[in-house]
Amino acid sequence: MATPATGTAFLALDYVTYIVDNFSHDPSVAERAARALAAARTAGLPVFYVVPQGMQEQIHPLLAPAEGETVLTKTSFSAFATTDLRERLDAAGVGRIVVAGVATSGTVLSTTRWAVDTGLRVTVVADACDDPDPQVNAVLLDESVAPKSWIGLWRVADVLATDEIPELRP
Repeated sequence: MATPATGTAFLALDYVTYIVDNFSHDPSVAERAARALAAARTAGLPVFYVVPQGMQEQIHPLLAPAEGETVLTKTSFSAFATTDLRERLDAAGVGRIVVAGVATSGTVLSTTRWAVDTGLRVTVVADACDDPDPQVNAVLLDESVAPKSWIGLWRVADVLATDEIPELRP
């Protein structure tokens, strides 16, 4: 039997200027995501960007990839369906992903559920995710908003603020 992967990677999902500007209700989400990204880099986590095909040159300037960080393009909501992300994570020994992205009801929801369904452990960075609909964002990220809902990401993943995520602490 194979040893379970124990590494952690940081995923920045759909952090391109057009999407941040048009599909988040709070434009300061990019600043919060940049803080989470900086913490991931400081912790030495591998960083993967997954953005819509044709938008790889539009990554938000606050989250610009560093030398050697991987940028993948996708043609679906999930970061997994049309990329080789899972294979790259497996090759790197990653068993947990830390996810930040816009929009929460699109790429974050799809990627998180796909990852969990395939055996990855997931932490969603609540303060580094946003959605055009603040109510939907709250339902997905805050158990107290709709505690009986099955759509909440907290049902399948850890949903924590940047400062609460052990892998992002120095």
